[in-house]
Amino acid sequence: MTDALYQRQRNQLAHHPLFSWPGLGVWSFYFIVKAGLTVAGVIEFFVLWNLTLFVFLVIPVHPYWLKILRQILAITAATILFYQETGLPPFGRLIAQWDLVSSFSLAYTIELLGRFIAVEWIAGLIVAWILYMYLAKAIRMTVVAFIVIITAPLWSPSEVQPFDTGPVERMAGAPVAATRLIGTDLDSVLSEFYARENLFQLIAPRQVEPDFDILIVNVCSLSWQDLTQFNLLDHPFLTRSDITLTNFYTGSSYSGPATLRLLQSSCGHRPHSRIFEPEAVCLLGDQLADLGFSREIRLNHTGTFDNFLGQVQQLGGFGDATFVDPSNFPTTMQGFDQSPIYSDAAVLSDWLNTVDDNARLTFYNTTSLHDGNRLTGFRGNSIASYRTRLNNLLSDLNQLYDDIIASERQVLVVIVPEHGAGLQGDQFQLPGMREIPTPALTHVPVMMRLFGPDVNAQERSPIQVARSTGPTAVTSAIYQILEQRPFSGGVYDPVRIVQNLPETRPVLENDRVIMMQHEGQFYLQINYGEWRPYVQ
Repeated sequence: MTDALYQRQRNQLAHHPLFSWPGLGVWSFYFIVKAGLTVAGVIEFFVLWNLTLFVFLVIPVHPYWLKILRQILAITAATILFYQETGLPPFGRLIAQWDLVSSFSLAYTIELLGRFIAVEWIAGLIVAWILYMYLAKAIRMTVVAFIVIITAPLWSPSEVQPFDTGPVERMAGAPVAATRLIGTDLDSVLSEFYARENLFQLIAPRQVEPDFDILIVNVCSLSWQDLTQFNLLDHPFLTRSDITLTNFYTGSSYSGPATLRLLQSSCGHRPHSRIFEPEAVCLLGDQLADLGFSREIRLNHTGTFDNFLGQVQQLGGFGDATFVDPSNFPTTMQGFDQSPIYSDAAVLSDWLNTVDDNARLTFYNTTSLHDGNRLTGFRGNSIASYRTRLNNLLSDLNQLYDDIIASERQVLVVIVPEHGAGLQGDQFQLPGMREIPTPALTHVPVMMRLFGPDVNAQERSPIQVARSTGPTAVTSAIYQILEQRPFSGGVYDPVRIVQNLPETRPVLENDRVIMMQHEGQFYLQINYGEWRPYVQ
């Protein structure tokens, strides 16, 4: 009797609401999957917040309506938590740019969704779910999930490998989850960098009579990684420059900001917000106009997306420049925003055949390589067509060089990409996205060549500049060539030009997103938060 009473009281106590805590159910799968992603280095596991969510889910709740409310809150919290653990940019950045995102064509939107939802990940998730359901019949998975949560820090990869800054690095291997930086005050390093750059100023040479044209070819979506990924490093055009900056960083991974940094490069690197409030002394276009250059803008697109043309005119020192309407040229593809993309060859040929009494400064921007473009007559998505589009552009530029030589025109051609295409992607963002200004996106090939009858006949070898440079190096090279007066009795000396190019620490930024190199390692800061190493 006593033993039976004891068992009955024990059973009643065990089932008392205070002690009757439910299991996680399928929520165990959520925590276990995240543990697997942590081990793979895909996410950073936030132990405290996951443990909080775990407790929230297992606390006994009896009213049915309260159970439903808890599930709604838990799903919302779990989604936000998982997004934070991925290290992706704040979701608010997408909302802030919705006007731009909503202008993407339907075909491009579908293509992006296909990149986000990889077939391999779906297959892996299905296999994991089947295995989970099988084990759940024999093991209490809530206990497994709890053990996974409290031991997750022991599984997280912790070794940090510095990012290789070589010009043609191949981004291979599984990424390693980034950890927060401890013990280094990178905010002070960044502040000191801004202070030094604020004092930097390039002054255009005086008493110089412009006697050659300057063509700046601003290429959207071309980086060293792109050339490597699509096996075009051996294209003959890449060897035809006098000077190649092999370790050049654009300063931003978005078209507008990167282009403005180039056109405002008479000054040093400024914080992102300041490029939208330019000082007159920083504008390359205005300074060259004061020397007597006439200014001209050419595009192979409409220039309306993100008000690109307006930014060049209003913030880039080309306010009263002649604009050559691109709609006069043949269309070769449809842009990612359904607008027409015109022939690079036709636009550049027209530039060469146009005669001006004054020396011309022409800014030409091409978006032929932009992600999402649909090449006329090509079957497949924009990633599949990228190599064809890149090969076409390089061949068009190669032909341009031949035509300039044949014309005996005196011209300085500067090829400066805005940013890369980023079609390989990494742990921080999807292929084709550029919210995070990673080195793969901002590390681009910059090439310069001076043409003219006497210059063309000179025997010289291409010079490669391996030290870290930025937009100020482009302005410096232009001003130095003007000072050398190569067509007015002076001597063109690219070796001396290279020796005097300014070196710049790689600081790469978009709005509230900064990537900075410090002691050979890149670090990332989002929304003024903590710095963490960028590891690939």
